Parts: sequence; structure tokens; C-alpha cells
Amino acid sequence: MTRRFAVAVALLMLGVGGASAADIRIGYLSLRDDPRDRADVAYTNIQIAPPDDPLTGAQLGLLDAKVVADAVGDSFALDPQQAVDAADAVAKAKAMAAGGERFVVLDLPDELVDQLATAVKDEKLTLINATAHADFLRDRCDANLLHTAASDRMEADALVQFLRLHNWTKVLVLEGPLPRDKVIAAAFKAAADRMKLSITDTRTVTLSRTPDAQENNDTLLVTGGVDYDVVFVADSEGEYGRYLPYATQLPRPVIGTAGLVPQEWHWSWDRDGATQVTSRFLKLTDHRREMTAADWSTWIAVRAVFNAYARAPGAPDPDKVDAYLRSDKLRLDGSKGFALNFRPWDGQLRQPVLLATENAVIAVPPLPGFEHATNDLDTLGEDEPEHKCL
Repeated sequence: MTRRFAVAVALLMLGVGGASAADIRIGYLSLRDDPRDRADVAYTNIQIAPPDDPLTGAQLGLLDAKVVADAVGDSFALDPQQAVDAADAVAKAKAMAAGGERFVVLDLPDELVDQLATAVKDEKLTLINATAHADFLRDRCDANLLHTAASDRMEADALVQFLRLHNWTKVLVLEGPLPRDKVIAAAFKAAADRMKLSITDTRTVTLSRTPDAQENNDTLLVTGGVDYDVVFVADSEGEYGRYLPYATQLPRPVIGTAGLVPQEWHWSWDRDGATQVTSRFLKLTDHRREMTAADWSTWIAVRAVFNAYARAPGAPDPDKVDAYLRSDKLRLDGSKGFALNFRPWDGQLRQPVLLATENAVIAVPPLPGFEHATNDLDTLGEDEPEHKCL
């Protein structure tokens, strides 16, 4: 028995398939000067959300892939490229397809993901959106687009399950002036409506620093004159929301983009093998920063691709790999306690959502009591019966 055959048999016994040797390149496309990465939002020069590069998460996924790939003679490589605008992103994606890269992980804003998916729909490409959360991207039903980033609705449903479990049914909604803030608030209201929570009022806050605006945005005034069990804040830039906890008129919890925050990952999560993932990430970054939600999403995107290459019957044929990636046979370990795969109706990765404070995970929906006929993870986000293609 050859060493390669013996290794392949051992891997098969562990559930890793026996694809023939192949040189596999995974594309990675981000945007230079991505507006989401601005570090100077706070006028006081405080970095509200210090910038990070989720390419590091994809690189960790590549290291994981090599453990298996090296054993059977395969070769995995990552091809990271940055686009300067939408046209350049399309050109780079088409060049990746021409070079044989079937799968491309995207770290791009919502609108750019939408434009790219439409522009390359006739290419042999599978795009994996890792950092854009807008629900409309899932409602496009693009055949070439999958999502490892949790949708806005998934994150909202996670919060609403937590509120319903605690019987906190009256919610004051505060939303910022940005389009993104309105989208986040709308997703939460849809989730709250499904679970019969009461939105007692919706109030708009601004980031203006004029004396009049600062007085109108006083947290005691903004949260006064109405009853509520909890305050939901949709402030995508984080400038206003950071002042809300412990400053509301009523002594109530703050959730949303501040306080208790829904996200794909948090560095303090310490179950289901999570500490191994975060420790490997820390080692990869020389302990410069913790693993973020975006890092997890790019990490799991790369893991999904190499998992499909390792297990798909007929691999390394990219069509067979793509079919397996989208099938219910896919089982990903994301260190969150569930086997993960992609929903067939919208391409969204089924996954738990962590509800975390600054330094602790408080709950991980889907929570006990929230059950689904086929998969409890489908209690988060648009379920198949309510899903409609735009």
C-alpha cells in the first residue's frame, strides 16, 4: 500500500473524501479604500471600530486547507486582489475566471457585490460574499452568489429570540440618519413583527455636532417620555450608540449596534473548539489583534471551498465541486456547535449568531424553544416560504 493511498484511506475514515491531486486557486477580491474601513469616524480621533483586514481570516482558512491538501498531494493557493472601483472589480473577477479560479471570496460593500454578481453572471464563477449583510442581496437570487456573512435579518431574528425568551416585549427603536441605519432598523422591525414584539416608538438621532443637534440628541431626552423594556439602536458608524448604555431615561438594556450586538463571531467565544480557532488566528497575526466577525466569515468561506474539493464525488471537476458546495451533503464545522451549509433558496450559510457585549458572548441563537420543522438554524433569517426573489 502506497503512502498516498494509506493517507487517503485514513482521511476517508475521518470523513474527508479522496479527490485526485489538483492545483486549486481561490480568488479573493476586496476594495481599495473601502468606506466601511474608515478609522477616523469619531471627531475626537477615537477609533470607534479600528480597521482590520479580513484577508487574514481567509489566510487562516488556507492554512487549514493545506493540512488536508498536503496529505493527498493537492495544492491550495489564495489569489488576493484589490479593486479600485466597480469596473475594476468586474475586470479582475473575469480575469480570475479566465485563469481557472472558479471560487472567489468577496470582501466588498453591498452595492458592489450586487453589481459584480450581475456583471459576471455568464462566467464560470461562484462568488462567496463574506462581509456584505444587506438582505436584498439574498433576495436577488443570483445563481452565482453564496453568502457566509450573516444577513441583517438573521442578526435581527437572533436579537428578537433573545428578547422573546426574556419576555422583553416593548422596544424603543433609535435609528441614525444613514441609509445603512434605516436598513438595519427595518430588518429589526420585520423580525419583531414576526415574534409579536411591540415597537413603542421610533426616533431618529443624528451625528451632527451643532449645539442644537447635540441638545436634541441628549440621551435622556431621546429615550424619555415612552415606556420600553429595551432600546434597539441602529447606528452603523457607532458614533451615537456608544453613549447609550447606562445613559437611557429608564434603566434598560441597549441592543443592536451597541450594547448587546449580534455577529458571526466574537473573540471571547470559548466553546465548540472556538479557542483553537482564535489561538491559531492570534498566532497568525503575531498577537496583533483578535479575530473578528469578518475574519470568521472569510475563514469559513475558504473552508467551505476546500471542504467541497475534499469531499465532492468527481472532484476536482469544479462543476462537481460547486454542486456539492450547494448541496445538503455539505457539513461545515464553524466552531459554533452546529453543522453548517448553504440554503438552496437564497445561498445563505446557515449558522448560529453570537450575541456579545464588548468582552463576552451572552447567548447564541437559535435559542431553546425556537424550533423549525427541518432545521432550527432556519429560524434565523428569511425562511423558504417567506422568501421572494426581487
